[in-house]
Amino acid sequence: MPANTITSLALDRVYSTTLQAVRDTVAMEIVQSNPLLYHMYRQGAIMYEGGTEVRLPVVLTESQNVSAISTYETFSTTPEDGPDTARFHTWYKNRCSVVVDNTELAQNRGPYQIVNLLNAKMAIAKQSMMNELARQLYAANTANPKEINGLNGFIDFQATPAKTVGGIAQSGVAGGYANWNNQYGQMTAFGTDGLDTWEEVYMDCSKKGTHPDIILVDPQVYRFFKRLVAPNQAERDNALWDQGFQNLLFEGTPVVPDDELAATGKAYFLTTTGKRAVNDFNLSPDMFEVIGKNPLAQGQATGVGLQLAILSHDDFRMTDFMTPPNSDVIISHTYFTAMLTCSSLARQGGTDFGAGAIQF
Repeated sequence: MPANTITSLALDRVYSTTLQAVRDTVAMEIVQSNPLLYHMYRQGAIMYEGGTEVRLPVVLTESQNVSAISTYETFSTTPEDGPDTARFHTWYKNRCSVVVDNTELAQNRGPYQIVNLLNAKMAIAKQSMMNELARQLYAANTANPKEINGLNGFIDFQATPAKTVGGIAQSGVAGGYANWNNQYGQMTAFGTDGLDTWEEVYMDCSKKGTHPDIILVDPQVYRFFKRLVAPNQAERDNALWDQGFQNLLFEGTPVVPDDELAATGKAYFLTTTGKRAVNDFNLSPDMFEVIGKNPLAQGQATGVGLQLAILSHDDFRMTDFMTPPNSDVIISHTYFTAMLTCSSLARQGGTDFGAGAIQF
């Protein structure tokens, strides 16, 4: 009986079919693995963009052409510049690659064995990309400018913020703007003044009918908060809970622990759309079926808060398998190009213990 063989053309179809079958699921699972990404998608704080930069209108100084007038009163107007624009001019590209040696393919001959091998390789790449994006979403990218400029590059944990975000300086920088400052609070011990500090920062972040819609915290600080919440008073964001993210509500806003913040003592008070989250939200693979066409990318947060801008061509774009020159492997790449943007830093905030110990 002749040996059971698969032609190269048939193998190419197996590779391509496997990739196309798993791409939307891989994209969905990467988003689902991170509380900030998941929350931004459900809030509609995602926008697809093209071009070399993202520009968002911001209010740095209020208009002088506003006043009360009486009947028949004449008034003068003052020429004004504006509106001001925050310019986020760097796209950050991440990739994960699936590399398979042809020897491995020969050892797993047969369409089902090959599919299982490719799925296993993709699972490893997916988990690695989950971990890398989770790290980058919090870190400032000063050490590696190729990485996403995360929350630490936006929110300054000091009384007079001194960062430059979107090309605009905060008031701690000469010539900076107080209206571009984030909110900040420092506590001595969580059981002593932690909730008071949270309350103050939360209220300071609440502007013109909006409020923080997610609070991300050091797991140890989350445990401190949990100790102060009576079991019969505990309320949760059901959608986050069902997705596997522990959380308790503070002022109706979910407080979510994230391992990326471990041992920092930090809490981020983030405003995306500034509206209460929907509890019956569910992601599904079909939302990621077409690159750059996710119906959740609505850009609802324009002019309000923190958004994730995604380069529409690189929305978890996955290439076909190819063989590099002088190599006996096949490689497929998944690309995700994005940046965090913000149109109102005054609606963002942070708390920590300053130079003191993290303590209850």
